Amino acid sequence: MGETVIAPTSQSSLRGTGFWWLWLNAAVLGLVVSADRFAFIWLVEDVLGSPTWASGLIVFALGAPVCAFVLTAGAMIDRHDRRRIMMSTQALGTAVLSVAAVLVWTGVMSLGVAVIVAVSFGCVVAFALPVRSALVPVLVGPANVMHAVVVMTVGANIAMIAGPLLVGGVIDSHGVGWAFATQAGCFAVGLFTASRLVIPPHEVVERRPSVRTDIAEALGFIWHHPELRALFALLCVGGGLLGGGSFTLLPRIARDHFGQSADDAARLFALVGLGMVTTSLVLIRYRSRLRRRGLIFMGFMVVATTDQILQGLAPSFLVLQVLLFVWGLNGGLYLNLNQSLIQELTPLARMGRVMALNALVNAGLLPLGGLVAGVLASFIGPRPTLCVFGAAGLVCAVVALRRAHGLRRLA
Repeated sequence: MGETVIAPTSQSSLRGTGFWWLWLNAAVLGLVVSADRFAFIWLVEDVLGSPTWASGLIVFALGAPVCAFVLTAGAMIDRHDRRRIMMSTQALGTAVLSVAAVLVWTGVMSLGVAVIVAVSFGCVVAFALPVRSALVPVLVGPANVMHAVVVMTVGANIAMIAGPLLVGGVIDSHGVGWAFATQAGCFAVGLFTASRLVIPPHEVVERRPSVRTDIAEALGFIWHHPELRALFALLCVGGGLLGGGSFTLLPRIARDHFGQSADDAARLFALVGLGMVTTSLVLIRYRSRLRRRGLIFMGFMVVATTDQILQGLAPSFLVLQVLLFVWGLNGGLYLNLNQSLIQELTPLARMGRVMALNALVNAGLLPLGGLVAGVLASFIGPRPTLCVFGAAGLVCAVVALRRAHGLRRLA
């Protein structure tokens, strides 16, 4: 069943693997994705003056294509030229964001048009996310997976910090249209880094008659693997309840409850990224000393869900910032441990499909959670809604901690 865990080693090296071109490409993608989510929410709420539920709708529009297409993308990654897929997503992303900028500048942008553009960009992300994750073990080898995942997470965290800060500053000084144009330029840089990447040819161990059959086989593999099944259940909690609630509600809480600007609201997500970078840098140095990684992962999910409850109760913007930084510290362990464990437990022949499902439960469930959060916030308010989502996540994390025995024992 592929249950053997490869212990991380402090002697691993990423030199000469082509990994750093992948790292640069993934960092640029992460910067644009984090910036784009913030830019769309600010467009809908501040520029277009849409009601509260529209924030959830736009987050849903960005992520719904991931739900719809990411598993198909994973099957294609296991079947076809991965470099071509990377190049295509970079070019299409550049085009979509450029169109968004022009629509804002010409005054054509409306809530309906914003939803269409968000869906278009979500389709690009659906095919962009899993291919980069699937290439990590291919480029660096199984012994270096933990090292590579942590370094990739550092890049993603830096992007999470830079993305909202970048567009928040651009929005305050030049408007939302230039924020989209800036992101298009970043995607063009990603196109160059993808062109420099040399990817080893991959061998399809068993060619199935259809993409649907490929997807079903990978889902069956995860379902019958107790540790992977528990990991993915907790990832659903992280994507739907933690990410979906926070990314949708925090900008509105910052603006309406604490009277903050776009730049100040963006700082909340930058603090999350800073916390993740801090944890990731610690893991680079001490990763070989980690034991019982599954237990650590579940324990920090309990802390993170409790933190989210406190975010909804924060008495001041300063306290909210501190809570978001602590949340980021937890998030660094959350991302690094789940990514490394999943990649270590998955055979290379299934890596594209399994990482596609990982993208689905992270990026795909986030908009579903965001839609529910936006609707619920219309009735009870953003702060109580954030508390409700955190409490639901805490219950799930405690249940997993008590019942997922196999995951607790993972080295």
